[in-house]
Amino acid sequence: MQGTAAIFCLAFTLATAALAQTPPPVRPVKTSDQFSQLLVSGGDFPQRVALLRAASELRTVVLETLGQPQLRYPAARPILLVINPLISNRNQPQPSVTEDPGGIKLQLNFAPPSPTSAPQLERALVVTILTELAIRPNDSSKGAANYTVPQIPRWIVDALCHKAHNPNPLQAPIALLPLLDAGRLPPLTTLLLRPETDPIGSTEEEIDLHRCLLSFLKNREDANSGFRKLLSSQTAVDPLRCLQTCFASIIGTEDTLQREWTLHVATNSAQATIVALDGPQTELEIQNLLLLNVTDPESGRHFSYPLSQFDDYLRLPGARNLLLHRQLEFNALRDRAHFFYNEVINTYAVACNELAGGRTKDIVRRLRNATLERESVAARLSRIRDHLNWFEAVAAPRQWTPQLAEFYRVLDELPPLSERTKAELDRAQREFNPRH
Repeated sequence: MQGTAAIFCLAFTLATAALAQTPPPVRPVKTSDQFSQLLVSGGDFPQRVALLRAASELRTVVLETLGQPQLRYPAARPILLVINPLISNRNQPQPSVTEDPGGIKLQLNFAPPSPTSAPQLERALVVTILTELAIRPNDSSKGAANYTVPQIPRWIVDALCHKAHNPNPLQAPIALLPLLDAGRLPPLTTLLLRPETDPIGSTEEEIDLHRCLLSFLKNREDANSGFRKLLSSQTAVDPLRCLQTCFASIIGTEDTLQREWTLHVATNSAQATIVALDGPQTELEIQNLLLLNVTDPESGRHFSYPLSQFDDYLRLPGARNLLLHRQLEFNALRDRAHFFYNEVINTYAVACNELAGGRTKDIVRRLRNATLERESVAARLSRIRDHLNWFEAVAAPRQWTPQLAEFYRVLDELPPLSERTKAELDRAQREFNPRH
C-alpha cells in the first residue's frame, strides 16, 4: 500500500509540474467602439481601427437615413466582426445569427480587407446592420427569442451604400428620364422581390431606381416604423400587401401605387438639371405649391384654392390624388431648397398627406405657424444678405463710392417687416436669450 501511495503521489506531482509548464491559452485581441456596439477581432491593430471606424460610420448612415434611433444594445451583445486570413475574399461574406444564454448575437467573418474586396465588405456590413435592425427589437435577454433571419432586399443595400458615398443628392442626380421616355419603368413590386444574394450586380440605372424607392418610402409620415416592419417581413409572398401592411400611408390598388411611383421617379429625375435654390427662389416655389388647381366635374369650371382652404376642395373628386402628388412635390423641393426652409417644407408635406387621408385636426394651426416661420426665415435671409452686401461695400476701394450710395438707396426702399413678423422675431429672441 505504501508503494502504491508513493507511485500515485509521484504521478500527481509530475502531472502538476507538466500543467504548470503549459502556457495558458491566448485570447484573440479585440477592439471595440466607444459604445461597445461593434467589436472587431483578428488582424493587426491598424486594420481593426480602420474597420471599426468604417463600420461605425456606416451604422450611423443606415440608422439616420431610415429614421431609426441610435439604439445601444447591451454591451455583452455587440456585432462581432472577425478578420480571418483563411477565408477567401472572392465571395461577399454573409452575417451569421446565433443564440446563446446571453441573447442573440450577430457575427460577420471575412478575409483581411483589400482595395478589391472593399465594396463587398461594405455591402456585407450594411446587410449585417440591417439584420440587426430587423432582429434586435424582438431579442430576448434569456436567449429564447422568437425571430426569423430576414432576407435583405437588393434595393435598400444599393441605396444605402450610395448614400454613404454621396450624402448630398444634388451632387449625384438621378438620371432616369431616358427610362421613362422609353416606357421601361419596372413595376415597384419587381424591385422589392430582388434579394441581396443575387450574384448579378446592379447597373447604374438600377441603383438610381433603388435610390428613388428609398426616397419614395422615406418621405412618408410612417417611414420610421414602416422601415423596421419591412425589414423583418417576407416580401416575396405578396409584395404589395406587405408594403401596405408596413406603411399604412400606402393605400389603393397596384395600379394606383404604380402611378404614384411613376410620378415620384419623374419628379426626382427632373432634378438632374436643377441646381440648389436660394431663399427667394425657394419662397416662390413654396407659394406655387400652396395653390391647388382643381376642376369641378359637374360644372367643368377650374378653381384655385390655397392649401389652407381645405373645406372648399376636399369634397371635390380627385382632391385626394392631387394632395398626394403635392406631397411628393414638396418632398422633392426639400432636397434642393434653401436649408432654412426644410422644416417648413416638411410641415406642408405632412399636411398634404393628412388632408389626403381626411384628417384635418390641428391643420389650420400648423399651416399658420408655417406661414409665420416662412416670414421669419425670409427676414433672417434678408438681414444676412444686407450684412454681406454692407461688408462688401465697406471693404471696397474709394472709387466705388457711387455704388455704396446706390446700395444705401436700395436698402432704404426695401419694404419694412410686418408687425406680426417683428413680434415673432422678438418672441424667438426672448426664448433664446431669456436674460435680455
